[in-house]
Amino acid sequence: MGPSPPWMACRLEAAGMRPVNSIVDITNYVLLELGHPLHTFDYARLRGGKIVVARAAPGQKVTTLDGIERELDEEMLLINDGAGPVAIAGVMGGLESEISPNTRTVLLECAYFNPTSVRRTAKRLGLQTEASYRFERGADWDDTVRASARVCRLVEELAGGRVAGTLQDVYPAPKGPVVIELRRRHAQSLLGVRLTDRFIATTLARLEFRLEPLGRGAWRVTVPTYRADMELEADVIEELARFYGYDRIPTTLPAARKPGAKSPAAVIENGARAALLGMGYHEAVNLSFAAESDLQQFPPGAAGGASIRVVNPLTEETRFLRTTLAAGLVKAVKHNLNHGNHSVRLFEIGKVFHADPSGEPRERKPSGGYTFFHLKGAVSALAVALRAASAEVVPEAGVAWLNPAVAGRLVVGGEALGVLGGLHPDLEEAYKLRQQVYLAEIDFELLARCALQPVEFRSLPKYPAVERDLSVVVPDDLGFAAIHRGIAGLGMAELVTIDLIDVYEGEKIPPGKRSMTLRLKFQARDRTLTVDQVQTFSDNVVQFLRGDCGAELR
Repeated sequence: MGPSPPWMACRLEAAGMRPVNSIVDITNYVLLELGHPLHTFDYARLRGGKIVVARAAPGQKVTTLDGIERELDEEMLLINDGAGPVAIAGVMGGLESEISPNTRTVLLECAYFNPTSVRRTAKRLGLQTEASYRFERGADWDDTVRASARVCRLVEELAGGRVAGTLQDVYPAPKGPVVIELRRRHAQSLLGVRLTDRFIATTLARLEFRLEPLGRGAWRVTVPTYRADMELEADVIEELARFYGYDRIPTTLPAARKPGAKSPAAVIENGARAALLGMGYHEAVNLSFAAESDLQQFPPGAAGGASIRVVNPLTEETRFLRTTLAAGLVKAVKHNLNHGNHSVRLFEIGKVFHADPSGEPRERKPSGGYTFFHLKGAVSALAVALRAASAEVVPEAGVAWLNPAVAGRLVVGGEALGVLGGLHPDLEEAYKLRQQVYLAEIDFELLARCALQPVEFRSLPKYPAVERDLSVVVPDDLGFAAIHRGIAGLGMAELVTIDLIDVYEGEKIPPGKRSMTLRLKFQARDRTLTVDQVQTFSDNVVQFLRGDCGAELR
């Protein structure tokens, strides 16, 4: 066992490989020459004098040629001897059976491993090698015998060795070449040029494709086994285009077609986005994955359904599909606060994923986003912009990730569409947020059903409006929605709007009470209201507040 010839060592170094010894250098040289990885074992160090391919056991460990002990899982392929692993199939050999200066007998292994299996193994182990690089991209499954014979010949010529045994071919289910049907008419349709039978036959013959005429401008094409990228008719047509010359394909304008109309769902989504952007919100686009900790902190609730696990996650942060938009928005708020942006207003329109009772995935599209009243006003304005039925917010204390004291449920047309409120104090502490965060999550599909209600157009009023502000002290468990419904139920046609402009709790307000300032707007369409008429309307409102709401004027 000695060094390889200088010419081979120089060529390996020029290709970025480190010369080791004659045997290892020959296998690396053939790897570069034919594109097929090979591996050699010190036969004397193989227990049982044989190798077999098998899946690893969970938690099994092997020390690779780089001296690192690596832990494996049951989806990884190993090459074992009679007692244990001696290589990670398609990636790297093991340290125990490596070629050393004392090696006298060598076992040569040349195989074809599934590209997907090698890619997953290399990615999970964080181990990228010359062998894995080629197996991942598809080596020639029919070239193992030729590559083995080439190595044996070079060993005899350059290393003074001789072939002591016969070829052992373990190939229980031989894989045939890819056969594709090619149609001239389809090729011309895709490329937009006329192709002759002579050009097609000559071009594919130069690429070592075998053609069998089928008649009527069609062929059965047998693809060389080293062309792992050839799977479809379009792949063969692409080869014809390369030889024809892309510069020779004429430039044409696309055929004019009548554009399709936007679906109602797209119209509503665009309207919601425009409305929220107009209110000063910024759209966030987060990944559709979630970590297990996100599901624990933001559970989907009884109506949501079970979470969906990703079969082949890239990281621990992407093990599940998200069941709520809230987690991503809170992380975005945290990122902004940590970078000095303390005025954060975000919304997101995206899909969330739940499993049906049958276990099948189910997609829903909710839309998610100062004080609670800023948020409530934005949600109400969104409903108005989408022409939804009258929206109201009712108390809601059953959402695990919202503060029970500042939480509500959005109801439109008698149907619950979502929740809004302040983030739960425990989550604010867990995310190390330095200020109160408010957010809303609305089921976009349900909102779309209530949206785009017919619009009734009226002429602009000719007569001026009169506004009156009323400050009243009410029980702190009485919401503005109930007050609004009661005042609207008085049946005064001249009362056109009822707005809440201020809420106060503190000095001079008794415990269990709070102060609300209401702004009433009166306007008649056929006359100018007199002071006495406006006062009469105001007195009716005050009488209702005192009698039905237990309110006191401030």
